[in-house]
Amino acid sequence: MSVELNHRITGEGPPLILLHGLFGSLENLGGITRRLQDQWQIHALDQRNHGASPHTDAMDYPAMADDVLAYMDAQGLEKASILGHSMGGKTAMQVA
Repeated sequence: MSVELNHRITGEGPPLILLHGLFGSLENLGGITRRLQDQWQIHALDQRNHGASPHTDAMDYPAMADDVLAYMDAQGLEKASILGHSMGGKTAMQVA
């Protein structure tokens, strides 16, 4: 079951979802957000059990990918580019 992820949306352009690494939060990729928000609409997410997103017992890559897909549905994003660091990169691969 997916959880509703805490997020921050900034910038203009095609959607780019940023996923942080283990023990991180959406703040970890702030430098990337600042550099890219002129060309992209940045969707920085706190993954489950991180930052201000809900904490659950389940924390595996299929569940985290489902969270991202549910987020995309909720935001009306038919498609988006995804950039992830470490755990976020593995989540991005699962989404793909």
